[in-house]
Amino acid sequence: MDLRLWGKERGLDGHRYPLVCHLLDTAAVMRFLWRDFVSSGMREWLAEGFGLTEDDACRLVEFWAALHDIGKLTPPFQEQVAVPEGYPADPSGEQQSHDAAGHLWLAVVLKEVGYPRERAWPTERLVAQLLGGHHGRFHAFNQGVLQRNKLAYLGLGDGRWEEQRMAAMAVLVEILGPPAPTVALRGSRAVVISGLVILADWLASQIPYIKRRLGDVPDRGDTASLSRFFAGSLAQAPGLVARAGLSRLSLKSGSFAQEFPGFSANTLQESIGAELPGLASGPGLLMAAAPTGFGKTEAALHAGRLLSQVAGTSGLYLALPTMATADQMFRRVARYLARRSARDTAPSLLHGMAWLSPVEEMLDEINAEEFIASDEAAQLMYVEWLRGAKRGLLAGVGVGTIDQALLSVLPVRHNALRLFALANKTVIIDEVHAFSPYMRGLLRTLLGWLGEMGVPVVLLSATLPQPVARELAEAYAGQGIDHGNTAVPYPGWTYVQRGWQQPVRHAVAFPEQQRRRISVALEALPNSPQVEPERGAVLEHELGQLATHGGCAAVVCTTVAQAQNTYQDLCAWRERLPHGQQPEITLLHSRFPAYRREEITKKVMADFGKDGQRPKRAILVATQVIEQSLDVDFDLLFTDLAPIELLLQRAGRLQRHRVLDAIRPAWARSNDQSPRLVVLTAPDHNLRHLPKAWTTIYPKAALVRAHRLLEEHQAAGIAVPDDVQHLVDRGNPGDFPAQQDPLLEGFEDAEVERIAETMVEGQSASLWSICAPEQVKDLARLSEHPVEEDQATTRFNADSERVLPCFQLPDGQLLLGSSEGEPFPEPDEDGNFTREQVVAVMRCSIPVPGSLVQERTREHQLPKPWGDKWPFKELIALRQPVAESGHWRPATVGKRKLQLSHTLGLVEAEAGQT
Repeated sequence: MDLRLWGKERGLDGHRYPLVCHLLDTAAVMRFLWRDFVSSGMREWLAEGFGLTEDDACRLVEFWAALHDIGKLTPPFQEQVAVPEGYPADPSGEQQSHDAAGHLWLAVVLKEVGYPRERAWPTERLVAQLLGGHHGRFHAFNQGVLQRNKLAYLGLGDGRWEEQRMAAMAVLVEILGPPAPTVALRGSRAVVISGLVILADWLASQIPYIKRRLGDVPDRGDTASLSRFFAGSLAQAPGLVARAGLSRLSLKSGSFAQEFPGFSANTLQESIGAELPGLASGPGLLMAAAPTGFGKTEAALHAGRLLSQVAGTSGLYLALPTMATADQMFRRVARYLARRSARDTAPSLLHGMAWLSPVEEMLDEINAEEFIASDEAAQLMYVEWLRGAKRGLLAGVGVGTIDQALLSVLPVRHNALRLFALANKTVIIDEVHAFSPYMRGLLRTLLGWLGEMGVPVVLLSATLPQPVARELAEAYAGQGIDHGNTAVPYPGWTYVQRGWQQPVRHAVAFPEQQRRRISVALEALPNSPQVEPERGAVLEHELGQLATHGGCAAVVCTTVAQAQNTYQDLCAWRERLPHGQQPEITLLHSRFPAYRREEITKKVMADFGKDGQRPKRAILVATQVIEQSLDVDFDLLFTDLAPIELLLQRAGRLQRHRVLDAIRPAWARSNDQSPRLVVLTAPDHNLRHLPKAWTTIYPKAALVRAHRLLEEHQAAGIAVPDDVQHLVDRGNPGDFPAQQDPLLEGFEDAEVERIAETMVEGQSASLWSICAPEQVKDLARLSEHPVEEDQATTRFNADSERVLPCFQLPDGQLLLGSSEGEPFPEPDEDGNFTREQVVAVMRCSIPVPGSLVQERTREHQLPKPWGDKWPFKELIALRQPVAESGHWRPATVGKRKLQLSHTLGLVEAEAGQT
């Protein structure tokens, strides 16, 4: 081999690293990834797919990994620095990227090796594509060029160029001794291997590592010298893998009581622990449904460990619906890992703003707490490498949003890496009932891939309609499943494995002491000429007892603007009350700066959490953020009309913790009075007059169904759990109800509209997602219609931006937070900002719908130097001018006026308001 042909040069201070050395480094890293990181289940699955033993399969993937950069032995790549003397110039003028060049060359050369063939798509083409995709995109083939004599005309070069490519192939074969697969490769396995190759390449390409190896580069490129170099690569590779935080998760075995000391297993947890081990014979799907506060998270972690043991997976990913729920779950899971992991582990938090979270500080705090509790606690590590772009999902344990998992089935760059990361794990997905039809469409595609790759999955829901359970079970287990048995008992669980026709269902007993009946009151909003509904009169009447006798209540509004208006109305009402009867009133929604939302959330938990210091009298006004994010308890709950499953979810915050019953006011705990849910509905109960904002957020048919179901239960109330599944199923009859629904009498057009919208969302999911695994022959299908990750949408019609309210002094200086806040941080002499400076700015930013700032202009960009730097350049600056007097005016975006209020958050101000 000619060692003058370089593979790495940038960042090496003028030195060049021979390509063949990088290829051998990558093979060495692959060997130890296979040994120390790839799960036993995945190793078995891949080896079976090759028709080889696991040891032989390891040698094969080492060899393939070593070939990933063979396309750098071409004129266009070497010309980036210098072409050694004696190599002919390329007359073609083609500028193939090295990954595309390698994919073309390998498709031709591997055909001559005699790999097993399928008529539709030969194995050598899949191997060529999976290696050509190591930069995150798969290339398509032009059938007419797959001949060796045509490659020179595509920019690959001929003569000595071809000699060196063949020499590289020969030396790799001699050193690595790869076997050939005996079974034709399937597309799904090729995708997983591609992700593994990407990982090996990233690890072997780290500049500090290559600098350490420069002194080991041999003087000659003969096989003996390169074999000695490879031995050095093998000595270095385990450290590379370990320092990256890549290891198998190993959880201690034990009963539920051992996993969660201090908790007595309830009927759901007990049933799963007793029945699942004898039921699961391989990777499977477990769907569990139970009321909020029923310990589903602990049940899922216990089930996940049991399924991992059977399936041979060695990691966990917990997917939550929102960033707030992911942040909360991260702490819970980290504490679980400290107690139950058999070795030190590096958990990762994954969502769009996770880098703002103080993960390292959280882990240090938990390490200290658990070490005091037990000197056998595992150490939770913060590993910088895993915080790099697209790497977090590779951590042995990840906690993040469902979006991070759904990105793996969208045509984004490195989707194969994401699928590989998930294939190594057991996946737990929470709050499935909260997914829109579009998200469920993407989830079905994801479940198909997870089922194909042998990944155990646990789906959790407080309310899971039968049609949804059926479609998700079918997606995972494949066609032929008995639809009649896919429903999930409430409370209970259903389990199915791929290829099974008959799922197994287990209903569990509901503890008598937790049974309850919720009193339902439908209260009509007053007729109002205003666009926004006025809740004040209804709330004042209902809250009279709270003001007089004390208690805690929540008001859940559909939109942020409605929550802000309601908060102001209640504050005005409070001022009219006698001094001793004035309740504390708190407002919580998504349009506060991050630092303020954290402050308010901490107060809410301190006031209304299970272990909080409950105020004498208090009211929380909020949006849907309290549905999923917070474990809070109220004596009385008000909510706008919403789909029935969401109303039931909100009702789970109503007198949630029995331990608080002793301190509830008499009006909320009398023996003959059930916990009271007050649902605000259309004026005069006329459903044709539902507020427009409500029908914009939710399908009108769902609101009509919910209203009429609640009417049926006003007299007797809602029995939990007996009425829940019946209500959920009637409120969610599926896309095509078998017969006309009496709940929609007079609103049949709303049902047609709902079905049409569901179909549009489902078709959009099918359009944008990658194909099902059984349809993958040509890997280029996974990169069709590519989108950049920051442009990919995992939520239908998601249009969000991030604004930065700032206050501009007369001299032009910008302040953060308030008109007396801190000035913007200044960069260092190189124009860079520290992480602490970036976090300080971003914690003042606010997510908003894109429609709110759609008329923005260049004037809404931050000035230099901030506007030139990520992530500041993505922010929309809302400049609020401050006068010499200290008074300030709202920011203007087109015809809108927006202002930041400490108590209200970001407010759309009326014309002339300051």
